[in-house]
Amino acid sequence: MAITIGLLLAGAVVLYVGAELAVRGASRLARAAGIPAFALGALLFGIDLEGTGTAVVAAARDQTEIAAGEIFGTVLFLFSAAFGAALLLAREPIPSPPPVMVLAPAAAILAATLAIFDRYVDRLEGALLVVLYLAYVLVLVRHERARGATDKGWTLEGPLAERAEKETGPPPRARTGPLIVAVAGLAFLAGGALLLVGGGTRLVSAVDLLPGFVGAAVVGVLASLDEVLLEILPVRRGHHELATGNLFGTLAAFTSGVLGVAALVRPLDLDGAANAAFLGMTAMYAAVATTFLVRDRAGRVLGTSVLVGYAVWLVATAAV
Repeated sequence: MAITIGLLLAGAVVLYVGAELAVRGASRLARAAGIPAFALGALLFGIDLEGTGTAVVAAARDQTEIAAGEIFGTVLFLFSAAFGAALLLAREPIPSPPPVMVLAPAAAILAATLAIFDRYVDRLEGALLVVLYLAYVLVLVRHERARGATDKGWTLEGPLAERAEKETGPPPRARTGPLIVAVAGLAFLAGGALLLVGGGTRLVSAVDLLPGFVGAAVVGVLASLDEVLLEILPVRRGHHELATGNLFGTLAAFTSGVLGVAALVRPLDLDGAANAAFLGMTAMYAAVATTFLVRDRAGRVLGTSVLVGYAVWLVATAAV
């Protein structure tokens, strides 16, 4: 068990180092090529590199139940633990984002529901999910163009965009250095994901838990711990649109693009725990979206509710 825990922790650390290097390298490459940082953020909006890389590696290693659990568990953790903590620590209730932002991910959830209905996502379904996500990004880019490239709206404020826009100063002339950093980051990302998935696989063998639960409650949580800060810090600083943009953008990306890419790598089988993670994620989204649409704001009551809901989900699913 000590080796298993060591693999999980080491994998998470290497994964985050790799993701940070990849983002820095990619953002500098974009600047060197004259691509605005907002465009880079728009193209990969919501695609959290740690979670995406882990899902792809798990699918490639034929741990498809862990991959599916990790995908839905990442979003479940974001909507419950991360956003719940942000609401509890907020100085005042968070105002609702535009209704279109709240409702747009419902299309991705509906598509994912149809894809996983038989607890199996084949490559054709994966391709259709990727196309849906590309259409979502296209609408995103057009929306931003309409608002103006200098308008920092919610649509481009996912984790990647936020980190990409930290790169300041004139565009670098050399591209070799940023390319090396980006490639090294991807290598670390893949290595960390391998360690994390390897630890999850060993944990499934060592304890009486379903692979989907380990993917959602262990691997998914370790791959998305940074989401806690990406929700809390913007809220504490008064940038509510950053937190809600990351929240709903990640939901749309993972239930369409990430799920689709993982299925393209290898068709996904879902066990009961992975399916429960999807249901829990959908319930959290429904609670958050309804609160925003009805009350036009969200506060500590919702924060407490989603945290309690997550605890109930953990206990109920672990017992399956």
